[in-house]
Amino acid sequence: MSTNVLGPGPNLILSSSSSGAGDWHRVHPKLGKLTFQVVHTGTSVGATGTTVSSTTVIEASNNGVNALDTVLGTIVFAGDSPQSNGFTIDANWSYVRAKINSVAAASAGSTGSSFGIAVTCSAQLRS
Repeated sequence: MSTNVLGPGPNLILSSSSSGAGDWHRVHPKLGKLTFQVVHTGTSVGATGTTVSSTTVIEASNNGVNALDTVLGTIVFAGDSPQSNGFTIDANWSYVRAKINSVAAASAGSTGSSFGIAVTCSAQLRS
């Protein structure tokens, strides 16, 4: 399943607490620069100071089936929760998706940890 990435506001393209690829999102041909932001949060029961670690990649495709061998960008986190980072590309790919390669959260003395990763995409119209 693919959906249009509408601009200019942020569009959630992946929200997950496990590794794996999200759906392909069709990029409207009139959209230019794409900005991606990845946020990784962790929570724990019975402790404070949750740490998170994850690797998320943004992939592109011209057919919405096969990802390019070269990813558009990679975001790696390792530290206190929450973590946030992003990047911008100025390229016109037909489809984009986020893929979580690895993910974890931990807290010393906790009885359980959970985590979530959210990836948003914003776009600008071509001039």
